[in-house]
Amino acid sequence: MKFLYTLFGIASIASPALAALATTTRYYDGQEGACGCGTSSGPFSWQLGISSGVYTAAGSQALFDTGGSTWCGAGCGTCYELTNQGYSACSTCGTGAGSGETITVMVTNVCPNNGNAQWCPVVGGVNEYGYGAHFDIMSEGLVGGVWDNPVVSYTQVACPSAASSDYEQCVCY
Repeated sequence: MKFLYTLFGIASIASPALAALATTTRYYDGQEGACGCGTSSGPFSWQLGISSGVYTAAGSQALFDTGGSTWCGAGCGTCYELTNQGYSACSTCGTGAGSGETITVMVTNVCPNNGNAQWCPVVGGVNEYGYGAHFDIMSEGLVGGVWDNPVVSYTQVACPSAASSDYEQCVCY
């Protein structure tokens, strides 16, 4: 019995270590996106904010699809909890404001390395700032009113029901 308690104690202590760090930016391009969410005239309205604290994002290639797909990647519809670390990747990248605040994002697009190498690393690589993952959050302004391209810790989480329901409209569902 002591062995099981020790094993479960170690597992619960180790769980927070599963979080990793990533860079973030924000974008709004009015396009459908690589997970087929939207129409030829633009994204679905829910992609600008599924509900309070839940957004959509273009994930770097390792988050979108480790096999290199650029359409309907295996990561489409995957949700992550992002916790703002209170700083940005560089002094001219943003303020990183909002330390400790948490949001959830659903991957509905890819942030390709080609043309975005500063932020979006190749699978197994790092971006210009030394991070192996990047979330480009779809937002027409500052995320949550204060987030300005912060470095975040991230962990994969179950998608909120509103996000899962909305994602069913996407081609790649």
